Amino acid sequence: MSTRTALALLVLGLLATFPLWGSAYFVGRVFSPALFFGIAALSLVLLAGYGGMVSLAQMTIFGLAGYGYGVLTVTHGQPWWVGILGGLAAATLAAFLFGLVAVRTQGIYFLMITLALGMVVYALANQNRSVFGGHTGILGIRAPELGGHLLTERALFYEVCLAAALASYFGVRYLLRTPFGLALQAVRDNPRRLAALGYHVTLHRLAAFTLAGFLAGVGGLLGVWYNGAISPTAIDVTRLINVLVIAVIGGLASVEGAFLGALAFILVTNFASSFTERFNTVIGLTFLAIVLFSPEGLSGLAARPVEVLRRWRGRRWRASDTLDVRQAVGRQDE
Repeated sequence: MSTRTALALLVLGLLATFPLWGSAYFVGRVFSPALFFGIAALSLVLLAGYGGMVSLAQMTIFGLAGYGYGVLTVTHGQPWWVGILGGLAAATLAAFLFGLVAVRTQGIYFLMITLALGMVVYALANQNRSVFGGHTGILGIRAPELGGHLLTERALFYEVCLAAALASYFGVRYLLRTPFGLALQAVRDNPRRLAALGYHVTLHRLAAFTLAGFLAGVGGLLGVWYNGAISPTAIDVTRLINVLVIAVIGGLASVEGAFLGALAFILVTNFASSFTERFNTVIGLTFLAIVLFSPEGLSGLAARPVEVLRRWRGRRWRASDTLDVRQAVGRQDE
């Protein structure tokens, strides 16, 4: 077993057993939201880091999944499984429609179009009472039951979030190694050359945007179960930008960075909440420090000790090989 595999299994074991030895506060208020916000950030990492599309609509799609679940289960009294299917369908359909508008553009134009789409949905949710509940939103949303226990029970909800996060993580890792994932990265690097080779660049971007919307919808369902309500404040401009901050903090080019960034953001947010007058200052300084000292984000910062160890081991092996060669040459001379 390699060192990397052993380390991954250790981290996985610690995460799986965290409710047994971690404090209730960190289980319920830090790690659980970090996991479902990490899934939302992962959808942005897939688009921005591997597809070259910086979207500010991911939290809008995140919120639409929550609205879909709330409308079906609270307004129409449907069972939870119908709410889950409806929430994921709403998020995926919204992503597809957003993508039809946005994927033909690039760079700052793509970013501004997705921001505009997010603001349109925010205004609609804030003003429409019949479906979205207006500015108060939809209250009294109940999470599904599993074995007679509500998923909102602290330890159970954490395990569900962890399972969803792991499925999303390994799903994206697998996707990036498939022909579609490799073509998506080629679209990011040189779309004209890929188009010249016969690939449909716009279709690849649209498919990636739709898949990312499904991921954001998974996070949105977990988020609405966690809060027990959904309102327009969940999809306002601040939330739209927060997910970009999370992705940049973790590292836009790293799948793991989405969750590292979410954990760091939740920790800093909880810490800074005690400084009500300087809340945004603390958040901004933390973001600035990470970007300045590690442009690759926290994932790049975490990789540095591993890289140093790898180089040290490589030098030691080369020195050992050189010594063996010298000893062999000396014996031949004798």
